[in-house]
Amino acid sequence: MSGFYRNLLLLGIALVGSLFVGNNINAQIKPNVIVILTDDQGYADVGFNGCKDIPTPNIDRIANNGVKFSNGYVTYAVCGPSRAGIITGRYQDRFGFGRNPLLAPQDTTQGLPLSEEMLAKTLSRSGYTSTALGKWHLGGHKSQYPLKRGFDEFYGFLSGGHQYFPEKWTLNDVTEIKTQFDGYNTRLMRDNGRVYEKEYITDALSREAVSFIERKAGAPFFIYLAYNAPHAPLQATKKYLDRFTHIKDKKRKTYAAMVSAVDDGVGLVLDKLEELGISENTIVFFLSDNGGPEQHNASDNGVLREGKSSLYEGGIHVPFAVQWPGQIPAGKVYEYPVSSLDIFATAAELAKATPKNKLDGVNLVPYLKGEKTGAPHSALFWRKFDQKFYAVRSGNNKLIRYKSDTDEIYNLEKDISETQVLDLNDENHYSDLKASYKAWESELKDPLFLGLRLSKKYNKQHPERFKMQSPYLIDTRIAKAPKGYELTWADEFDKEGKPNDKYWSYEEGFVRNKELQWYQADNANVSKGVLQLEGKKEIVKNKNYKKKSKNWRKNRKTAEYTSASIKTRNKFSFQYGVLEVRAKIDSRMGMWPAIWTLGVDKKWPANGEIDLMEFYQQDGEAKILANAAWANEKQQAVWDSEKIAYSEFTKHELDWAEKFHIWKMDWTEEYIRLYLDDVLLNEIDLSKTLNPDGFNPFHQPHYILLNLAIGSNGGDPSQTKFPGTYEVDYVRVYQKKQVK
Repeated sequence: MSGFYRNLLLLGIALVGSLFVGNNINAQIKPNVIVILTDDQGYADVGFNGCKDIPTPNIDRIANNGVKFSNGYVTYAVCGPSRAGIITGRYQDRFGFGRNPLLAPQDTTQGLPLSEEMLAKTLSRSGYTSTALGKWHLGGHKSQYPLKRGFDEFYGFLSGGHQYFPEKWTLNDVTEIKTQFDGYNTRLMRDNGRVYEKEYITDALSREAVSFIERKAGAPFFIYLAYNAPHAPLQATKKYLDRFTHIKDKKRKTYAAMVSAVDDGVGLVLDKLEELGISENTIVFFLSDNGGPEQHNASDNGVLREGKSSLYEGGIHVPFAVQWPGQIPAGKVYEYPVSSLDIFATAAELAKATPKNKLDGVNLVPYLKGEKTGAPHSALFWRKFDQKFYAVRSGNNKLIRYKSDTDEIYNLEKDISETQVLDLNDENHYSDLKASYKAWESELKDPLFLGLRLSKKYNKQHPERFKMQSPYLIDTRIAKAPKGYELTWADEFDKEGKPNDKYWSYEEGFVRNKELQWYQADNANVSKGVLQLEGKKEIVKNKNYKKKSKNWRKNRKTAEYTSASIKTRNKFSFQYGVLEVRAKIDSRMGMWPAIWTLGVDKKWPANGEIDLMEFYQQDGEAKILANAAWANEKQQAVWDSEKIAYSEFTKHELDWAEKFHIWKMDWTEEYIRLYLDDVLLNEIDLSKTLNPDGFNPFHQPHYILLNLAIGSNGGDPSQTKFPGTYEVDYVRVYQKKQVK
């Protein structure tokens, strides 16, 4: 063989080898997972199930690009339990989620038990980043928030439904609700905080989905896109309503517009996948969480009997499709019964992720590819615990007891509308169906919480359900002392005007740290239940000005800013106890708010300084500090300081600065512990805080200071819009009860 042909052959072998390796690499890539879930959409309200009056070309793309499930089921006939099944891959009755949960933000049990693992958490172990968008309905307590359950991002709302127009979102968050359905009126959440959204909610959720894809396309991701449309209230924008002038029924017209808005969003998601070239590495599921409540939202379940909340087909048999271009067949109709439980199992296996708990679903991909034959499930089950209703489907036979004391059997292949009741005999598999249901039922738990239908009963058992303190509003509740302590001093700032002169005096002029502000009493006022320390941009003459002085306090002819600093020196001091301050800080550039104490004896720093809170710029980054200082042999400050990046507080709570927060000092003979919202920031060991002369400045009484500095460590305020306001809701001191 000549050298030319030998080299050509070797090149061909190398190319084949590289193709083989390349294909293997591609086969190893973990697919992105997107679950698009609508709310209360009728079975017949998508084009792929024959809808004529509501075009859904983008939703239909999923079925056309992949597989339509003609017998696709969810695990419950109403929202909450159905979603609990989807997100865990397990029948919700296995873990006591057999009722539609209430919005009860103080109750850790009104939601998905912590024993259960959500799909996001499972996929995270295989390197997936995830977002939950839209309706949550899996718990309103902070411990149940999406970021606590495995999701990396969240944009949506906690309740079972929501108003669609931003102008109706009049409540800041769930702490301000007074009834179950007030949750519909809250601002949307981003992660753990709240945002001011301007778009129609369906459009906003679609926008957020596209944004997530753009930001996370370089690694495997999971999107749980849970639209609240077309769940009530029926609300749509003119843009979508104008598409349906041919529909005369007003309710149906609005419903159609809401479905069309979802369809547009689905199109944006699919288009973005194709634009980024990742469509073939993304599996996309589409389904509704239950059947349509036809009388309430004008949905259409077609030939299926009844609708939402029913165990007849109209309540549990939903529009359901999946696409994975290049991996599963396109345009296929899959006839065997499948379940929403299968989404979790499919995604986990494709991601090579091991779930925490045993799943009830199966990986559908081998069945869709034809690698496995037969039915994925021997039977599917449903239970409504309170009513003692149930259903089981095995093959084409369905056993059901619903709104009756007797069982019914239907052959769904011949009678999908469930009109012809069959005899309860072995020919119709009655004994087998009943036995299989009983065996499944024996594995279930009773509901762990009172649900939506039992709201009045729950309220009687939990009279404090809606008595919550909004972090955005002042606290008007009576101070509650920690166990073993009593309230010994407080200022609630509940009297309009100037701060109480029995408690407070003012610092004046240029005081410390070469700050820019001139302190004056005019900038400290009490209004609407809070102390307001106001920073202003205004020219003030320096009363102590001396042109040639080397003292910075005197050589400035004027100050360009004013602010206030108040203190309890010579009016109140305390030694040991709990100091608690609820405040809302101004976190903009140039602002330096603080809560601190100084010892009554000796000069600084030998008198000791305790900083419950300082907020300022350090090394170009805003930080929140929790400090204590005392003196060394050169009378310089020795610091025990914790400096936490402000971004740590705001990265999952963008509106952190809009809220009041509680700074607390727990001070004993042994230690000083400094907390922010009950999170320990710093602990100072008082056995190590001695001045050179042996004096411990933290074994003497201290007085309290509240101030808003401007400039210096606060940063350059020149581009900040003034005024700036630092608000203090209350200052409270608790000390141990005296033994009589």
